[in-house]
Amino acid sequence: MSKIIFLDIDGPLAWGTWFDGRINFNDDLSIPYPWVKEDCDALTSILKQTEANIVLSSDWKLHWNLDELKGIFTWNGVKKSPIAVTPNIVEKMSSDLEDERQFQIQTFKREHKPESWVAIDDLDLSFSLGDHFFKTKSGMGIKQTGLKEKIIKKLNNE
Repeated sequence: MSKIIFLDIDGPLAWGTWFDGRINFNDDLSIPYPWVKEDCDALTSILKQTEANIVLSSDWKLHWNLDELKGIFTWNGVKKSPIAVTPNIVEKMSSDLEDERQFQIQTFKREHKPESWVAIDDLDLSFSLGDHFFKTKSGMGIKQTGLKEKIIKKLNNE
């Protein structure tokens, strides 16, 4: 694998839009809420400029398979869908969501050895992911000022 974006959904792509019902976007599948268009556009731009692939680290991987996620990404206007998800394993020493997500990303990374990678999340994953981690601010998502450019530079090894 060459370039990978480990991607969370809630925070980076969807935030502040919660409602009780579900949105049916085709006859077979529904989601709890739409994603923010500007954040989806920013992600699409990153993907285009870096030729990176998405590996989903979000808990959405627990509710939808890759084919369903492809439909969800397409419906939300993201031009590229996840090629894989991080393993759903829990580090025995922790019950902390941040620790679990970092462990899952590190496990995937060790197994697949990407040439370049970043992780985008609203949880703080900086402890073990260092400068490969990009935290989205609450209510800002991926489109926040300067974040897209920093991610592109990191993935393109500039």
